Amino acid sequence: MIHEEKTQTTCVLRLFGAPLWTVQQAAQQADIAARCRGRGAEVLAALQAETPAGLEKARKALNGRFAAELYGEGEMTLVHAAVQALETHRRLLVCCDADAGTLLEARLETVPGAEKVFDFGALSYADAKIREKLSARTCRVKGGPIPAKLARVQAAQRLVGADLAAGCVERAEDTVLFLGSRRGCWVRTVANTDAPALWLLDMIRRAASGLPQAAGTSWQKYGKAVPADVLTARSLPDKPENTAPAKPPRKRHRVRNALIFLLVLALAAFAAAWYYTGGDLTALPQRLQSLGADSLPHAGAKLI
Repeated sequence: MIHEEKTQTTCVLRLFGAPLWTVQQAAQQADIAARCRGRGAEVLAALQAETPAGLEKARKALNGRFAAELYGEGEMTLVHAAVQALETHRRLLVCCDADAGTLLEARLETVPGAEKVFDFGALSYADAKIREKLSARTCRVKGGPIPAKLARVQAAQRLVGADLAAGCVERAEDTVLFLGSRRGCWVRTVANTDAPALWLLDMIRRAASGLPQAAGTSWQKYGKAVPADVLTARSLPDKPENTAPAKPPRKRHRVRNALIFLLVLALAAFAAAWYYTGGDLTALPQRLQSLGADSLPHAGAKLI
């Protein structure tokens, strides 16, 4: 959404999976006038520019830095972005269990066109025959709920013929999210207070668009044990304490350079005065009068 007020143009960019401080730092380093606000893993960046061309330049700068995280502008929501990505790239999504269906269905059912890319369980877990086949293929999997869920995601993707199959394991403090494709599965563990449904939608959006997943999301081959560290809830990285300060605006660089130049001139003048007076600066006027123009040192002459 873009609107103009007098001579200023603004827009709001929406990002998911990028720490707030990295967006703020990137905007400052690119000399972009932006007000950034974080809501969990989502960041809203309100850009301001004097002209539409300046706004477009700012938008392209942030898009180049956060191509995978930037999902829309204005009133676009993450669920709309996920549906749009599935529809644009012609990807079909199913859920392998009711838990994942609960996370997604209530959000997707309000989006026009969602039924074109999501079966709402009709062809997967909600179908009695498919559910029976899924259970038959996972009942002998050993190792607990995580390996069993990984096998169920793979089975759902193959039985239905969908491009992507979602699943989850809900635990007391967190939720393990699964998003399977033909070759393997993305896995991410999210704290229950950190909106697992939104993280799953973001995983779907990125996978459908062929974008890299957010840091902390792991790629897992079917039939392989999921590493223990993947099953620990991941949050966005905190700002490092030793992070270098952001690049100051260019005007500050000009002022600093001008002050340094003036200081060098002052030191050079002081050194020359010291040389002519032999260390007695009070005698400088008389010394200059006694010297002829020809006796002054030429450019490049050594003072010492």
